Amino acid sequence: MSWVPDEHYKSHRVAAEYDKSRFSSISGKIFNHLEKRMVGKCFHKLPKAQKIVDVPCGTGRLAEALLAHGYSVHGIDISAEMLLVASQRLRTYGSRFTSEVADVKRLPAEVPMYDGALCARVLMHFPLDQQIGFLTGVARLSRSVVVINHSLDSGYHRLRRRLKRLVGHQASALHPINNRDIRVLLKNAGLREVKRRRLFPIISEAIYIIAEKIDPENSRTP
Repeated sequence: MSWVPDEHYKSHRVAAEYDKSRFSSISGKIFNHLEKRMVGKCFHKLPKAQKIVDVPCGTGRLAEALLAHGYSVHGIDISAEMLLVASQRLRTYGSRFTSEVADVKRLPAEVPMYDGALCARVLMHFPLDQQIGFLTGVARLSRSVVVINHSLDSGYHRLRRRLKRLVGHQASALHPINNRDIRVLLKNAGLREVKRRRLFPIISEAIYIIAEKIDPENSRTP
């Protein structure tokens, strides 16, 4: 049976075990710490006390980092089970954390707007056309900055993935992205790249893209 991301994370067992299965080892704890710190850096120009939408919020791991930096966070996820874990985890933040179950690819015509948006650890699960649909939905929710996490595709990273599979490591991202397709993804979602950050480029394929919304009026050619 093929793995279907939209259904996989709706499982109570998957949600309950998600953080433990990925971030309980020494390497997982290190990655978790570094990624949380990276997310804080990506939003450092956004004034504190503003509200960020986290899509998909999952178990609230990265929402926790944003809350710790002084932001309010609204988490959106297709999985009620993942959001239940997030709500339990973040209960000490009170009303600064809110959440809802929704499919960002099928938002209504009128949506609330947030000061920024985080879209992490999801796009690499889908082919490019579905990535565009997902990110377009996320971008609709933000007034300004959108921070995207993805898996970079290059000759070097393809070799690393083959070696990892040979030694029996967990499969890497299903749909990593190259620089050409990053431009396609952002343009079709109405975004432009402002800055890119990396965690250990030699070791990790994870990239963090800080993007801003394109003003349709300013983007028109004379």
